[in-house]
Amino acid sequence: MTKFPQSNFLGFFVKHKTAANIIMILMCICGLLSIDKLNRQFFPNFDIENISVSVEWPGATAEEIDRNIISILEPELRPISGVKKVFSKSIEGIGYSVVEFNFGKDMQKSMQDVETAVSRLDFPQNAKKPKISLAEFYDTITRVVLSGNVSLSELRKVSKDLKEKLLKSGVDKVVLIGLPDEEILIEVSQGEISKLNMPINEISKLIKEQSIDIPGGAFANGSLRVRTEGEKRLVKTFDNLEIKNFIDGGRIILKDIAKVTEQFDDTSILKFVDSKPAVELHVMRSKTNDALETSKSVKKILSQFKEGMSKNLKIETYNSASELIEDRIGLLVKNGATGLILVLAVLFLFLAWRTAIWVALGIPIAFLATFGVMFLSGQSINMISLFGLIMALGIVVDDAIVVGEHSAYLKTVRKLNNVDAPIVAATRMSLPVICAMLTTVGAFLPLFMIKGVIGQIISAIPLVICAVLVASLIECFLVLPAHLSHYDKKKYSPGRFRSWFDKSFDSFKEGTFKSFITLCYKFRYVTMVFAFGLFLISIGMMKGNRVLFSFFPTPESDLIIANFEMLPGSNRNQTFEMINNLEEGLKKTREHFSEHPNLVNFSMSTFADKGSFRPDKDSSKRGSYLIGSMVVELITADQRTVRTKQFIEVWNKNVNKASGLDKLNIRAPRGGPPGRDLDVRLRGNNLDNLKNGSDELINLSRTIPGVSSLDDNFEIGIKEKVLKINNKGQALGFSVNNLGMQVRAAINGEEITRFSRGDEEVSVKIKLLQEELKNNMIYNLRVVSPENKSVVLAQVASIIEKSPYSSISRQNGFREVTITGDLNSEIMNTSQAREFLQKQGIDKIAKKFNLSYRFAGRDLEQKETFADMKIGALIGLMIIYIVLAWIFKSWLRPVSIMIMIPLSFIGAVFGHYFLNLTMSILSMFALLALAGIVVNNSIILVATIERRFEELRSANDNYSTVFQNAVISGVTNRLRPVVLTSLTTMGGLTTLMFEKSLQAQFLIPMAATIVFGLGVTAVLVLIVVPSMMGIGLDFSNIIKKIKLIKII
Repeated sequence: MTKFPQSNFLGFFVKHKTAANIIMILMCICGLLSIDKLNRQFFPNFDIENISVSVEWPGATAEEIDRNIISILEPELRPISGVKKVFSKSIEGIGYSVVEFNFGKDMQKSMQDVETAVSRLDFPQNAKKPKISLAEFYDTITRVVLSGNVSLSELRKVSKDLKEKLLKSGVDKVVLIGLPDEEILIEVSQGEISKLNMPINEISKLIKEQSIDIPGGAFANGSLRVRTEGEKRLVKTFDNLEIKNFIDGGRIILKDIAKVTEQFDDTSILKFVDSKPAVELHVMRSKTNDALETSKSVKKILSQFKEGMSKNLKIETYNSASELIEDRIGLLVKNGATGLILVLAVLFLFLAWRTAIWVALGIPIAFLATFGVMFLSGQSINMISLFGLIMALGIVVDDAIVVGEHSAYLKTVRKLNNVDAPIVAATRMSLPVICAMLTTVGAFLPLFMIKGVIGQIISAIPLVICAVLVASLIECFLVLPAHLSHYDKKKYSPGRFRSWFDKSFDSFKEGTFKSFITLCYKFRYVTMVFAFGLFLISIGMMKGNRVLFSFFPTPESDLIIANFEMLPGSNRNQTFEMINNLEEGLKKTREHFSEHPNLVNFSMSTFADKGSFRPDKDSSKRGSYLIGSMVVELITADQRTVRTKQFIEVWNKNVNKASGLDKLNIRAPRGGPPGRDLDVRLRGNNLDNLKNGSDELINLSRTIPGVSSLDDNFEIGIKEKVLKINNKGQALGFSVNNLGMQVRAAINGEEITRFSRGDEEVSVKIKLLQEELKNNMIYNLRVVSPENKSVVLAQVASIIEKSPYSSISRQNGFREVTITGDLNSEIMNTSQAREFLQKQGIDKIAKKFNLSYRFAGRDLEQKETFADMKIGALIGLMIIYIVLAWIFKSWLRPVSIMIMIPLSFIGAVFGHYFLNLTMSILSMFALLALAGIVVNNSIILVATIERRFEELRSANDNYSTVFQNAVISGVTNRLRPVVLTSLTTMGGLTTLMFEKSLQAQFLIPMAATIVFGLGVTAVLVLIVVPSMMGIGLDFSNIIKKIKLIKII
């Protein structure tokens, strides 16, 4: 009688009455306690390794900021340890640098390094103290908009009250947008300046000296202090400030020479809903808060707030994450539940019902344990982790199927008893199953190697899969055998369907299938040519664009942004006219789609700022009156038949262009990794060359098939007058600094001081009377020489008109202009667009204007991701090979197994082709998962063949004949578990693959890759692996013969 090996350790859990159930209960309790504590959100949390440094210099142009602040700041930041890149931007009045560090860098240490570097720098005299801040992760919950026919002061009060209530309810961050800064404005006429012979910047200095508190020290051992009180906070206190006094006791106070008023900063960003003033509250959560729970709190506060709100005010929300998260989580849960039903159906179809029940029980047990691991490792329930769980639906029962099916085989065929059969099955399968788990981890390793935001997002899949594999391993070896032993003692008598199905399947297996396998093994070289022929065809389909590739396709957006810029020299009224034209165009568009009355959910206009939903968007309160925007939110894509692209096309046609309009760009923002489909950076020092090169490149880019929303980040500012001191000016003692300070203070104004009022700062500014600030007034502007002589500016300086750039960007020290656009993935992808531009003459444009160029955005993200994946894939393949070589004690046997990894590509490509899908980076990730699953099947198949070979082998038999019989017997024996494990994995994802919801479309390629790939490789693994083992034997025999000939 054959003696079967048994593990004492595994036997303990089978023979012990409660040990297995205690482990099962602990796994379940761990999951039940954790599931409610897992945060629910759209994407996984990710770290932002950025530190920003900003320096304000009121009144300075973008070029002055770039030359005097950024050009000395960047060289100090770039050499800091761990810096990946430094991006800088100069705009009127402020410059900032964003330092991006390498992934995993200690950000607290980096913060200290940046502070030290900045402290060594000397900035211009009137520049403010640098602000250094560490970027933190915040996720949008919703955007609340208050609007109505009320004053800005009332809006300010109400919005601040609402902000306070939201913060108290547990919201982590609320940013107010659209509230202009308050300021006290002091306006002086030129006549008064001339009478006093005192330049405006000197008047500013006098006011400043009298409007600050100065500590006077302490005496009496510190028990008493002296303070000179001078800080002014009200208009009337400024009115009575003494400017000049005389010997006879006379004096001049500020209200004698100036008009003092309290108003709003005219460079502020303003919001409007239906032409009424509005304020936006951007509500966000941190990593630690649950998105849906935070959203519930926000809804509750808004509901309560509406009850006590003025009837003149309206409160609306848009870009709300909760509905989107609930819809998509619900969508994936529904597909997961349907997939689970299919998995159970397959189990009960192929296994005896008693075995199927205990195998199926492993799914909830392993999943609950996985939730516990997810909680302990700081993961969350999101779109990516849920997909990982759905992917694991079939994988999680693979180990249990292998053990359960083999236990049933040992009981029915080998006639082992209820105790021995599960122990022997677990013992026999422990090595190949553990090996399969390790190779699966190796297959997923490339996903762990991807750096950056996309790497942090996608890492949720391998983390979930690894947690499921460990939980499944514990369940199938420590829990399942005990259940099979304790609760399956009765003699099994199959029903009519089971008898018919098993008989039919065995008949197919021993007849048609066995003959097919014998034929494939006999003609093994033809089999391999056929398999690799399919592989080459699939590569050709990708190369020939039969199957397209798009790096990261995203669901259709419900948001639309219209951004525009006016030409230099345009005035505020023209910008407001263009905003009105956008609103009128939107109205006509709604009428065009009148059969969908609820198509537009929300719309809002913005003055002096561009619309953007980028997480790194600067939330400054100041903007430029030459720009404006409008945001429109449509109802959810699944609830409408009008596509976003259609809506944009009609809106574009309905917008009348206002006089002075330079650019208009209407587009839908896309989710996923940062960056645009088309992103080209031109580099150079000469700004005019950069602008001209950008214009030519945009014209060239318009010829790219499928391109839309082309734009650059070069903005022309308000026209400026450039002064050059003449001989008379030099004779009177004017210097560039002295004259420039006077002119800047007169025209742009000079900030005297700031003081706190509540949670905001109020600035005090001085400049010329508004009535005197006309286009040509600069020629008659009166300035005062160092000798206190008042003269007209035109007498001491020549004046040249120039159109400056209102923003200048740099990266790693080089001035850059960025040209961006969107691509239709059905026509052209990012790589093809890059090749198109290179063929059509981007090099000529760069050479013509003495520039260099580089591709960034998703093209760069794609290159970096694939580079990381290549390194990860090589390491993963090495791990798989080492594990296989160790288990099978052979250098060649792993090749027979790993040959299936490239062949898994066949089914993936054909699946995308038949379903008319675009392959994406997510498809590549699914291929890695597929490689792990395919290797698992191969490992157990090879282990079975080798075990069968040892059983059949005897001293007198022909080695090759015995090996062939072992191969055919082993493959025939493994047909049921291979089909079963493949169908359960495919069943778990099949419903998602045919999901019609637009919100799930970007996940369908992942599902299609695994379902079709596994369907093809389930067949190939049964013919290719045996053929490779046979070819290996052939080569081994040839080598033996060669050695024998040499000996003879």
